[in-house]
Order: sequence, then structure tokens, then C-alpha cells
Amino acid sequence: MKSNSTLFVALALFLGSCGGDHDHHGHSGVHVHTAPNGGKLIELGEHGSGHNLELFLHEDGFLQVFILDAHAENAVRIAQSTIEVVTTDTNGSGKIFVCDAIPDPASGETVGDTSVFTSRERVSGDLPLKATIPSLGVLGKTYEQISFEFSGNPAAHHDDH
Repeated sequence: MKSNSTLFVALALFLGSCGGDHDHHGHSGVHVHTAPNGGKLIELGEHGSGHNLELFLHEDGFLQVFILDAHAENAVRIAQSTIEVVTTDTNGSGKIFVCDAIPDPASGETVGDTSVFTSRERVSGDLPLKATIPSLGVLGKTYEQISFEFSGNPAAHHDDH
């Protein structure tokens, strides 16, 4: 009887964990996290134990980078004051866009303790970007050579719930 209890607990933990074959909205199918600001999510590290970046094209053409937790639900403050985004084009050359930490008096975020970064110059004229972030430190983890493509914010879609 004791082994049945252990089996039920193990099964409950397994089914309640964040697996790759479901989403958090009650639909069957692929496990999906939603970008809270409407941008593009970039997963860092292993699913569920790493972090996420959200890339967002501000209406004025600047790139914003949001640092998020493993499930893209909560902001994660980091100590870096800048994030470099190194682009490459078809000729093998590119640009470096520097994104500065953005303080927010309302949330108490400051440079050196923030989750939001914005590029110093507009990136809208350089889209789509094929880029790499050379290094990013998040809560004691260092992510290196984070490669991504970014064409701007995904088109908004309407969900029935």
C-alpha cells in the first residue's frame, strides 16, 4: 500500500510539472510561454530552469530587452548596466547596438538593478536583425553567445479566452 502512495505522489508531481507537451492555458499541444509585452521570447538555458529575454521593438524604433524568469512571467533584475547586441549582415559585417539599463522610480529599479534595457540608437532601419549577445549575467548564471533573429514584434493575435 505504501508503494501505491509513493506512485500517486510521483505521478502528481510529474503531471503538475512544466513539461514540453502542454501549455498553461488548458489547451493540448505544445508548451508555450507568452511574451508579456508582446515581443519575441528568447529562451536562455534549459527550459524551466533558465531565463528568458523578451525582445521588443518600441514604437520609436528602439530595441528593448526585458529580462524574465524561466516561464516569462516575472521580471528579473540584473546587475549589468549595458547589453551589447552584435549584428551580422549578409556581407559578414555588422553593427554593435548598446542597450542601456533603464531605471524606473515607480518600481525601484536602478542602473545595476533593473530588468529593462533600451538601445541607444534606433534599430528599426536595420531590421531584420541577425544578432548575438556575447555575454549576459542573470542571477549568478552567465549565458554566452546568445544568437537570435528579430524582425520586430510579432503580429498581434486574438485568443478566445
